[in-house]
Amino acid sequence: MGRSQKVDSIDRIEQRLDEETAKIEAAKTPKHIERVLRQRSAPKEHAPTKHAIIKALIAAVLIMALPVFLYFRYFGALEGYLKSISEQDEPETSEEQPEERKEEKLSFGESPLVFYISGSDSRVSVADSKARSDVNILAVVNPTTSKILLVSIPRDYYVQLHGTTGLRDKLTHAGIYGIGMSKATIEDLLSVHIDETIKVGFDALETVVDAIGGIDLYSDQDLTTHNNKCHFSVGTQHVNGFCALGFSRERYAYSTGDRHRGENQEQVITKIIEKVATPAYLLKLPEILRAADGLFETSLTYSEILDIIKYQLWNGPSWTIESISLDGTGSMAPTYSMPGQSLYVMLPNDASVASAKQKIQDYLKTAAELESEANGASKDITEVTTE
Repeated sequence: MGRSQKVDSIDRIEQRLDEETAKIEAAKTPKHIERVLRQRSAPKEHAPTKHAIIKALIAAVLIMALPVFLYFRYFGALEGYLKSISEQDEPETSEEQPEERKEEKLSFGESPLVFYISGSDSRVSVADSKARSDVNILAVVNPTTSKILLVSIPRDYYVQLHGTTGLRDKLTHAGIYGIGMSKATIEDLLSVHIDETIKVGFDALETVVDAIGGIDLYSDQDLTTHNNKCHFSVGTQHVNGFCALGFSRERYAYSTGDRHRGENQEQVITKIIEKVATPAYLLKLPEILRAADGLFETSLTYSEILDIIKYQLWNGPSWTIESISLDGTGSMAPTYSMPGQSLYVMLPNDASVASAKQKIQDYLKTAAELESEANGASKDITEVTTE
């Protein structure tokens, strides 16, 4: 809420109080006496009244106190909650994320970041280290340009698991060896450094969508999800968490199978981001996180989550989100984790991978790099014009 909006809000409250006070006094005072009193108490035009000065002082105090009140009411509660789950669920040190790396980390907004979103197929616990990674999406976030790139990688992508030789494997099987293996394998595939990881269980998506009042999803065909409980018509429809989950998991209804499912998953994530990024839902984030408690894991600390929320509230950027998917060709092949039999895999399309790499690098350009490019382009135009 901007300063002008805060002032308008306070003015409206004062006006309402004045009106209600006048009504009460009018009900108790005869009309002719009320008119005389109003004339006697009317302020002179050339000088402010004591009442007006007091009102101005109260308004000034309220304007200065409101940000402090909001901070302790909202951020204080949120920080306490995030700290409690951080201390409970996150070890003080980690081999994958040493304390030194966290100390050197920049605050959100200072540079682009890459998040890896892993969707676990485990219905028991998101902490299940042997769960496959059925959803593999990179979110490249650039605060300078207010742009987000979502890169979906098919679960059956036939890739070399990080640190292994010989047979390649399906990307989903990387999750069997832990989220660190999935992260490192994707870094190898796309030549990118992943800053943070978010591992989400099936129930988390349903819970979050319900907590934000549902989302609007577009379907490009009529379909009934595999569980036969959610029907989608061509066009946009408002859905609850259960059907959003069914939409993001459906692949049998599409001729392109898992590739189309990846596009649906990107759409669901986009709609959640667009809704949660608004001030109304950012202020509800503590209850949303409580509802999803235990259904997700993240390498982000509570203070880093607070940095993201503060950035969104204070700066209020309107994010532009672009989605792309890696492509490939279906085949049968033995895998690293199951060498004794041939399984369905997707052979990566080299052009698709190269295009994604370039797109990611474009989104990772810093403010200095973008400024340098703009200056170079301007110089080239000037030279051509001069010639």
